[in-house]
Amino acid sequence: MKSPSSDAIPVLPETLLAQGVALRPITDDDAPLLARWHAAFRAASFPGWNEAQLAPMLADQFRLQQLHYARVYPDADHWLAAQAETPIGQIHIDRTQPDWRLVDLLVAPDARGSGLGGALLGWIQRMAIAENAASITLDVAIDNTPARALYRKAGFVDEDPDPELVLPMRWTVPG
Repeated sequence: MKSPSSDAIPVLPETLLAQGVALRPITDDDAPLLARWHAAFRAASFPGWNEAQLAPMLADQFRLQQLHYARVYPDADHWLAAQAETPIGQIHIDRTQPDWRLVDLLVAPDARGSGLGGALLGWIQRMAIAENAASITLDVAIDNTPARALYRKAGFVDEDPDPELVLPMRWTVPG
C-alpha cells in the first residue's frame, strides 16, 4: 500500500510509454481543463438545458466534486495523463487502504475509444497486485454504459443488485 508520504508516480507499462503516455500530478493550473472535461461528460445528463442554465450548474458541480475529493480522499493520488504533452485523461485513486478506491478515471473526449481507459485500468490493477492491495472499488454512473462495460471486461463485479444513480463495483486482487 502507498504510504502517505509516497509522492512518486509508479512507472507506467511499456505499452503506454511506447505511445508517449506519461503521468504527472494534477496542479491548480489544470482546473480549467478538468472543468471543461467534466462539463463535456456531464452535459449529456441534462437534455433540454440551454447553455445559460447548464454552464453555471456544471461549474458548481465540478467545484463541489473537487471539494469532496479533497475532504474524503485527502491522501489520494491525482494524476493527469498526457500524450506528447497533450492532456488525455485523469486518474484520482486512493491507495492508502487495503481496499483501494478508484475515485475517478476519466479519458478526455478526444481520446475516448483509443484503448487508453482499458490500458490505464489494467496498469492500476497490476499495481494493486504488486502492492498487495485487497481490492479496488469504484462507483460508476448507471447511465455510463461504456464505463460499466470497461469495468466489467476488466473483472469488476457489481456490488449492488438494484442501484439507483451509481453502481458500486469491486475488483478483488487474485490470490
